[in-house]
Amino acid sequence: MIEPKTVNDMCIDGVKARLKKMLDAREEYMKDIDNVHIKLQRGNSKTGTSCWTVSLIPIADCPNCSGCKRKCYDIRNVCMQPAVINDRARNSALHKADPERYWNEVAMQAKANFVEQLRINVGGDLTDEDFHYIAKMALEIPRCDILFFTKNYDGINKFLRENTFPENVHPIISRWENMDCTNEFNLPESHVLWKNGNTTAPEYGAYFCGGNCTECHFNKEGCWTLKCGEHVIFSAH
Repeated sequence: MIEPKTVNDMCIDGVKARLKKMLDAREEYMKDIDNVHIKLQRGNSKTGTSCWTVSLIPIADCPNCSGCKRKCYDIRNVCMQPAVINDRARNSALHKADPERYWNEVAMQAKANFVEQLRINVGGDLTDEDFHYIAKMALEIPRCDILFFTKNYDGINKFLRENTFPENVHPIISRWENMDCTNEFNLPESHVLWKNGNTTAPEYGAYFCGGNCTECHFNKEGCWTLKCGEHVIFSAH
């Protein structure tokens, strides 16, 4: 298990400043949205070489982040990099203007790059209608396993009352301290283990994140294989 790090709240002015840069860049992309196209990112040190990702703007594109925005890994550690700012702003602009085209482009790029592992929204989260688009997209790329974590508890519960995800979609409810969560369909849950030992995870029976999505997918373990009622723990980072 990776040792949890001490994670302090980021100052609200710092959060706002980083968000402003991404939102300003998004507005520039909105001016020529017909020529804006998303880009899937190849794997990195966290996801491994074979797990591709696509992300939006943290906080601004999160329907429910009241309790986590000042400790958000993405805004603290990633979203000050010019390339990341540009990438998130471009994706967010197209998602805001035309979510159907956004998800169609994700599917097309997954096909073009023979993507077999895709993590959605390492930054940002999913709207209520996104769940429908993901289910449709998954049918178009059946050999691609799609993994996402969401705090849009109400949205995914509403989707699942009348719909189901294809088998290649792996939804995980992202739990957080002091954020009310109703997991109506007993979906797998993820939890943070803090430096002081606090966690929302159950006392027994949770998996510990191995730190490499590609490795877990290859070995058929971890998040990719969680069943309803199961849990995964991430050390604070």
